[in-house]
Amino acid sequence: MSEDKELFLAELFGTKPHVHLIGGKCNKCGKYTFPKYVACPHCFSDDIVEAPLSKTGKLHSFTMVRRSMPEFVVPYGLGLVDFPEGVRVMAQIDKDYIEDLELEADMEVEIGPVRKGKDGKDLHSYKFKPA
Repeated sequence: MSEDKELFLAELFGTKPHVHLIGGKCNKCGKYTFPKYVACPHCFSDDIVEAPLSKTGKLHSFTMVRRSMPEFVVPYGLGLVDFPEGVRVMAQIDKDYIEDLELEADMEVEIGPVRKGKDGKDLHSYKFKPA
């Protein structure tokens, strides 16, 4: 990944050894969250560690966003993806992929532009694309 791209919410994802989301795993009950929580919503333990999520998940739902705040260039896709760790994550899907999507499709995490910064430059963060 190019170092000149400004990353948005970079604490939520990593790029090595591949692009992945960073969740939390409870050491008491073993459940995952995204993002990493201070306390487990299942057993209320605060023994939570950072844990990478799988590279791919299944598409639960999606839509095309045609109206948004000015810094978000429309249209763009928005999807919910279920990961094997038991978490459901919402993120943008490039509009070029929407026409061919089907529910339960394998999706993977990528890094790409998600909105414009105050300076008008693209801010990059995690997104989804078909695997």
